[in-house]
Amino acid sequence: MNSEPGKIFIIAGESSGDMHAASLLTELKKSFPGMTAKGIGGQKLKAAGAELIFDKSKVSYIGFSAVIKNIRKLKKIINDTKNFILKFEPDILILVDFPGFNLKIASCIRKSFKGKIVYYISPQLWAWHKSRVRIIRETVDLMIVVFPFEVDFYKKENVKANFVGHPLVKRTDTFLSANKKEESKKLTVSFMPGSRKDEIRIMMPVMRETAELFKKEFDCDINIICSDNFELSFYKPYLKDSKFNLVRSDGDDGLNYKTILNSDLVITKSGTSTMECALIGTPFCVVYKTGAFNYAVGKRLIQVDHIAMINILLGRTAVKEFLQDKMQPQDIFEEGKKILTDKEYRNEMLLSFKELRNVLTEKDASVNAAKMIAELMKD
Repeated sequence: MNSEPGKIFIIAGESSGDMHAASLLTELKKSFPGMTAKGIGGQKLKAAGAELIFDKSKVSYIGFSAVIKNIRKLKKIINDTKNFILKFEPDILILVDFPGFNLKIASCIRKSFKGKIVYYISPQLWAWHKSRVRIIRETVDLMIVVFPFEVDFYKKENVKANFVGHPLVKRTDTFLSANKKEESKKLTVSFMPGSRKDEIRIMMPVMRETAELFKKEFDCDINIICSDNFELSFYKPYLKDSKFNLVRSDGDDGLNYKTILNSDLVITKSGTSTMECALIGTPFCVVYKTGAFNYAVGKRLIQVDHIAMINILLGRTAVKEFLQDKMQPQDIFEEGKKILTDKEYRNEMLLSFKELRNVLTEKDASVNAAKMIAELMKD
């Protein structure tokens, strides 16, 4: 390791990871103002001060079929990334979630890499692909997790894991302290189709049809929360003649969060957005659909009964999930209508959101993770 630590390489291949990696880097720079940071990520990580060798869009593919289709490209990027890291010689390699890519990097680089490897935000190996724990055991020097139960999961696998809190708790707390829900005479229903091209392609037709049902029944405002990975023009063909509001964050989480806060209901694909809705306090239901091949393979590997983190953490169905063939517009609409019109049902959901906050604790994940990594850099 360098006598004067100050070089890191960080990999965040998804929008949520880019956000968390940026917050982590911001905190690390407080301990090492002159730090050199390079990596793979998006605009948030770049804005936090990292020089990107690849944008996250180059490595982010969803599902087994997309990976197989792009396998040659991915192999080249993995090889180029490995060679760059070995030449750059960072003190710390930080991997943020994104296991398909990050675990391959950890495996192929460990023998030659002289620095430390940190994994921040564990892959959900307790849910699927548990066999990958072996790679973490053999390659990772510091495992930092954001869900309390993951400490016990890794302990049983002979891996020491450190719980630092969940970064979305602090992020949403900061947002809510500065923003209040706007009063509106009309109901607002928002849709979050995801941030990857393949999932948007699958989600949008069903979401559009569902949105039309809400529009017809309630004459409500409809928002489509668009990823900053694409221009708004990318979404318009999916809307046909529908008159919906397209909301694009342009990298500003506050705009997405304001849209969620000012919605009476959100229909969201599974992922980080489910946690954001719950922590902001807006009732929602979860939808997800993938290709038949991806579903068949994934079903064999998944070891949990739910996909929404709030349901997994609370051990019950706090919010409804409409998956694969059950992702039907009429069924999603009926659940949304119940949330909007049944006050007792809605309040029960809101109470579960408070319960989730208690489970996650009020720890500041980015600050705590940065302290651990800073100590490792000083060793």
